[in-house]
Amino acid sequence: MRLLRTRAVGALAATATAGTLAFALPTAAQAAAAPDVRITEWMYSPASTGAEFIEFTNLGTTSVSLAGWSFDDDSRTPGTVALDSLGTLAPGESAIVTDTTAAAFRTEWSLGADVKVLGGNPAGLGRADEINLFDGTDPVANLVDRLTYNDAGTGTVKGPRTQGFSGVPTTAAALGADDASQWQLSVVGDAEASWASASGDIGSPGASRFAPGAPDWTHVHINEVSSDNTATPVTDAIELLNSGAADVDISGWLQVDSSAATPAPFAAKLADGTATTVVPAHGYVYFGSTKGLGSGGDGVRLYLPDGAGGTAGTLVDSVDYTAGEAGTDETNGFGAGAYARCPDGTGAFASVAAKSFGASNATACQNVLTNPGGGGNGGGPTLTCQPEAPSGTGTLPASALTPTAWPGSGSVVVADQQCAWETTTGPEGRDVSGLVFDPADPNVLYSVKNKSWVFRMVKQGGLWVADTANGWSAGKQIFFPGSTDTATNQPDSEGLTVGPDGALYVTTERNNAANTIPLNSILRIDPASSATQLVATDQWDLTAEFPELHAGSKTEANLGFEGVAFVPDSYLTANGFVDQSTGKTYRPADYPQHGSGLFFAALENDGKLYAYALNSDHSFHRVAVVDTGMGHVMDVQFDAATQRIWALCDNTCGVASTVLKVDGTGAIVPQVVYAKPAGLPVDNLEGFALAPASTCSGGTREALWSDDGVYGTGPGSATEGHALYTGRIACDLALGGQGVSTPSTPAAALALSLGSGIAGDRVTIRGDHFAPGTQVSFEFHSAPVALGTATAAPDGTLTFTFAVPAVAPGQHTVTASVGGTVVASAAFTVAASGTAAGDPATALASTGTDMGAAPPLLALALLVGGAGLVAARRRKAAVGQRGR
Repeated sequence: MRLLRTRAVGALAATATAGTLAFALPTAAQAAAAPDVRITEWMYSPASTGAEFIEFTNLGTTSVSLAGWSFDDDSRTPGTVALDSLGTLAPGESAIVTDTTAAAFRTEWSLGADVKVLGGNPAGLGRADEINLFDGTDPVANLVDRLTYNDAGTGTVKGPRTQGFSGVPTTAAALGADDASQWQLSVVGDAEASWASASGDIGSPGASRFAPGAPDWTHVHINEVSSDNTATPVTDAIELLNSGAADVDISGWLQVDSSAATPAPFAAKLADGTATTVVPAHGYVYFGSTKGLGSGGDGVRLYLPDGAGGTAGTLVDSVDYTAGEAGTDETNGFGAGAYARCPDGTGAFASVAAKSFGASNATACQNVLTNPGGGGNGGGPTLTCQPEAPSGTGTLPASALTPTAWPGSGSVVVADQQCAWETTTGPEGRDVSGLVFDPADPNVLYSVKNKSWVFRMVKQGGLWVADTANGWSAGKQIFFPGSTDTATNQPDSEGLTVGPDGALYVTTERNNAANTIPLNSILRIDPASSATQLVATDQWDLTAEFPELHAGSKTEANLGFEGVAFVPDSYLTANGFVDQSTGKTYRPADYPQHGSGLFFAALENDGKLYAYALNSDHSFHRVAVVDTGMGHVMDVQFDAATQRIWALCDNTCGVASTVLKVDGTGAIVPQVVYAKPAGLPVDNLEGFALAPASTCSGGTREALWSDDGVYGTGPGSATEGHALYTGRIACDLALGGQGVSTPSTPAAALALSLGSGIAGDRVTIRGDHFAPGTQVSFEFHSAPVALGTATAAPDGTLTFTFAVPAVAPGQHTVTASVGGTVVASAAFTVAASGTAAGDPATALASTGTDMGAAPPLLALALLVGGAGLVAARRRKAAVGQRGR
């Protein structure tokens, strides 16, 4: 890290425009059309154990090869740090340059392998420095972007001090402007969707909010089709859904059926029949097909009018259906009223009995029909897995908070392949329970099955599938410590979390080989092992903690641990969490073998979370019990993005999620309850996971649920046989603050025993509100005279007596300094020699402190002399001061 030094301001030039963003470029860089790659984030120093970094982003609409590109600091030398290895930046893609390794940086910030990271940067950044980006060897002609910054500087170089908080552009005007004053510090949940790294640094590396997004029209989908000739609401109806956050103008758009006819314009309407040329954000429109739709099988094609002369060009969406699937047909009539996406926007098309043009398909999709003649959705292959209907469906008890609407889209879609999770000990394919994202890689998801299996999943084609690397392709069977005997050693594994060591920590509620006996424990599993059978390396048996779950009862044994979440100490201590076992603020040092956080285990029986310090010697200590208020709980997770604990209750509570925080007393309590998204079935949903903040896009991120019974919306439905559902949740939930308030510390203050005097008079200083043990230095001003030092007592007070120095008469100041910085002062008047002095009125400190010494001193002066005995009065005043 460099020492603080001054930087010159880089030359600015006229504005060059790319898309809707304007960039002020260095003059030389305008000689040719420069690539739209800009500096979009930087952090010169981590707060603790993280790493410094720089982020570059391609803000243009075409890909940019970084061959021949380089980075340098204030040396301004092209080629210092070659960027060739980063390859090509796609439109909107960001790349990171850091001084640590790429792997360590991804782990620190929970970034996937798809984020380009160049590690080992030798040109470390200083507190006052430059970031220079070149696309060739000429330091002037090939300068693409520059940012000169110095938080102690002035003018355009004075930017934020990016120590532990990254710097990001305040607005688009900052991009390419070489003006650090237009940058600001990141804040968790800001417009960049910034989050806290593993070490507590704040930033959003890997993505920029200024990156170009997909065109708004790409969010428009064909959502429902009917070939019926009845006007319900129009003949041969077609519905469009806009799943985006912006209105989309469809003026001039074209539609045709499956024939070779020329696409033609159409007239759209809103749900109330009002004509419109706009599909509202998250809204619906419908219209009658321009060419009619055949009941015996047909198709719909939707185009942009961007072809030659306004003809059909880009295909927006399309769908085909067979006889009877989209409406009544005499050759295959099975009651279909429409062919609809289930769920809205992104789901597969299915035949439904009811029409819902102009509105969501959610209700219609509850009654998906089977096509006896085969085709798009009916007559599919017999399921190899065995779905199980949910039981015990209920609502939240009165002890829970009143639920509010799900803070995101009401639409959800299946997120896995049908019958994807069959195993040798679970051929029925059910029992996917807990879910957790890998904090080191947001593209990896772990799931655990009740029948002793763990899966590592990756995303392909929008679905979560089994990872094929390192022996994970069929999942891995897990065991209690001791053996791999599948007949006697079968953990009833329900929940899982990723610990600070990267290991999986799995809860069990019993041994499936003895399923009437509770066995509530937490196992440590090593996911890095290449073995296909994983024996737990550690076990913490907590069964004795729950005597209410009796042996011999299969029902009670099945009401034990469900989910588990690792909650870091940094979160608990930062918010003043109270250790219930001591009644005092939680101190991690009280549990020296527990690691860096607590494990919160969710007990299905009572809906409570039990927080444990799990010690390395396999002992444990219960630190707290947290009531979710839901009566039952199936999964729990700590979400680093919202800094909250989330608890899930399945169909027993109507599927609800309780968000918990640390309140002002240090207790963890429910803050809000969210109802399920409208499109999520009320099934036995035992798993829940929120994608890391780094995946936020368009203000939302992924939320996942797992259906233990793979029931979907019932037999024959498009969702039957699927275990995973995906939806979206807002990145910023506006949850506000939390935790115990820290009392403000009063400012240090001084008070003097005399407000005026002559040279040689002795004055006593009293100080308050200093840090105990602090050494405080005193000076007499205006002409500085060092008076001496004193040390603050344990209660923050101090006293110090000095003689008034021989200085010019007039107003002066006594100052108190700590470490060279003045922290308090008090006024003092020096009288001329031979005049009345020793004014006993107490000097007022800068905070207004009054020691109240004037009355006794004044009385003493009046007793010992008359108005004419000036000299005697002065002697008495001096004696009085020395006697204090």
